Amino acid sequence: MLCMMRNTTTSDNTTFSRALDELRSCLPQTWRVDVIEQRAYVPGPDAVVRVVGPDERASILTIEVKSRLDPKDVEPLVSRFEMRLWQNSEATPVVVARYLSERSRESLRARGAGYIDLTGNMYLRLNAPAVAIERAGADKDPEPTQRPARSLKGAKAGRLVRTLVDFTPPLGTREIAKIAQIDPGYVSRLLALLERDDYIGREPRGPVTRIDWPNLLRAWARDYSLDSSNLATAYLQPRGLPALLDALRWQEGEEALTYAISGSLAAARRAPIAPARLGVVYVERLDEAAPLLGLLPAETGANVLLVEPFDSVVFERTVLDEGLRYVAPSQIAADLLTSSGRGPEEAEALIEWMLSHEEVWRV
Repeated sequence: MLCMMRNTTTSDNTTFSRALDELRSCLPQTWRVDVIEQRAYVPGPDAVVRVVGPDERASILTIEVKSRLDPKDVEPLVSRFEMRLWQNSEATPVVVARYLSERSRESLRARGAGYIDLTGNMYLRLNAPAVAIERAGADKDPEPTQRPARSLKGAKAGRLVRTLVDFTPPLGTREIAKIAQIDPGYVSRLLALLERDDYIGREPRGPVTRIDWPNLLRAWARDYSLDSSNLATAYLQPRGLPALLDALRWQEGEEALTYAISGSLAAARRAPIAPARLGVVYVERLDEAAPLLGLLPAETGANVLLVEPFDSVVFERTVLDEGLRYVAPSQIAADLLTSSGRGPEEAEALIEWMLSHEEVWRV
């Protein structure tokens, strides 16, 4: 059930009261939600609540009311919860806020904490009495604070993401800028965004020391697309994908075609799921590549997708294997995450392989 509430600026007390009303509305009328303690300006939780079932079995919730909760602040907050479980080692921590982002909600769930926000997002798991609530509210903050709009769209963001994924930390701002060939000011601004959303961790005025690269790739895939971010055209190789690979192997010497294979053909080298049906190949010029590879234009029945890339970074850190050149695993994963069909499934299988073999592909 989606419950949208009117947009108002609320105090912590009002936020807390409205959140309890939301919780009560999700429970049977024979249940009770009792406030045991509510306090301010003292150590400990902002409130302690007891959820009581019809048989009088009860669970304790320790409540923290936040005006906002950035993803990077979830782990320290939940750790504080665990250190002060209000006289009950089985108390469940619950964050209450006006709005919680998807990334913050994911992080809270992963750490066993519940949440209630005033746009209708709610998550709570209790054993006794048995409670399982998971409800979706707003995906975007209805009252966003004024801050510079930043995203992972565009070539510069793509270069920065590829650098963070491909290289092992620690990485300083100027080092990242040099590798990605973008200005340090832009790097600093985007790193601040990624730190706030807990995709990276860094020391104060120091280098990036932690990179959650699997989720960073997934975040990039929400702003990047193989089809729309690049210039892609479908073709037919009448003799099938083996003939395409043979033609690519012949590309040698100074006049050879600059290319790099991506998509299912590339992922199958590391994490095969099913035989590839579409060959994705990055090239510098579509009009030059198609005749060299013996491809025919195709509106239907295409088995090859030639792609002029959004940026030359797709040709960086490529891998040569058995006479064929492949894009870096990070690019393969991003391309598959934004592909149709079983592409996202293939991407997740590749990411699992990447997690287990960082020493193979990461610089």
